[in-house]
Amino acid sequence: MRNFVDYYIKFAERLNHINDSAKHAPAELIGQTEQLYQKRIAEIASFIITHGTPGNKVIMLAGPSGSGKTTTAIMLCDAIKALGTNAVRVSLDNFFRAADLVPPLPDGTRDYESVNTLDIPLLNQCLVDLIAKGQADLPKFNFATARPHDKRIPMELDGGVVVVEGIHALNPLVTDCLPDESTAKVYISVKQGICEGEREVITSEHIRLSRRLVRDNLFRAASLERTLSMWKGVVNGERQNIYPFKRFANITINSLHIYEAGVLAPILLPLLEKVGPGVPYRRMVDQLIKELSLFEPIDQSLVPEDSLIREFIGGNKRKY
Repeated sequence: MRNFVDYYIKFAERLNHINDSAKHAPAELIGQTEQLYQKRIAEIASFIITHGTPGNKVIMLAGPSGSGKTTTAIMLCDAIKALGTNAVRVSLDNFFRAADLVPPLPDGTRDYESVNTLDIPLLNQCLVDLIAKGQADLPKFNFATARPHDKRIPMELDGGVVVVEGIHALNPLVTDCLPDESTAKVYISVKQGICEGEREVITSEHIRLSRRLVRDNLFRAASLERTLSMWKGVVNGERQNIYPFKRFANITINSLHIYEAGVLAPILLPLLEKVGPGVPYRRMVDQLIKELSLFEPIDQSLVPEDSLIREFIGGNKRKY
């Protein structure tokens, strides 16, 4: 499937513009941002439906931590259904191998960032069956036992689209089995930070980290200390397992929502200020406090229930 035009949100990327809008017209700022993002998702859905070969199609959606993969995958399914075509979402997490089969690192710990955490032969067969036959019996991973369930889940496309999301979704070991004309490869991330003049006041990586800190603390029973201590390893894993393959994408999505720092800051700043001194990631904590303190606070109740930002702050009406 040929390339689609890359997407960057272009308006009001400057801190002073964002803060001015956040102070005087926050609902309008949020509304414009959400409208732009939903419009882009609708454009991508239309492109996928109208290009490539007729019949069953697959969207492979990859991106780093905190990029909004899950919500965007659901939004793509909804947009495709609105065009009269069936669409289903599949998470690569359900193709995890049993924990004792995950390859070890030199120090003996399991390498959970590796593509070989996935059952590649089974994944390839399911994807091929979905495209060629329109149906497949998919696995379901049991996170409580760290093993796949015994029973499979039947899935039928009926001439529709399957959206497959996960960090390894663009890895050739996963995608080489797929016919090019039936496959769209999508890379999603926060593609730029926020600037003031020529100075970047918060980086794209710190926006993603802020999203993850809030989400992990609110919904994954993970303290800020735990998420911060893991972040270096997460970024190193992204460099090895995601970034080398983003060049294969023929569609890219920038998930930056320019108002989001104003929503995340009132939630995250009080938690960051409680982190004690002397921790190895103290410099990162201080930098996040400095960056987030620059943003005019925005009441999270103004964020729509179907927004991508709800994936991180909660209150999302979508089912994950």
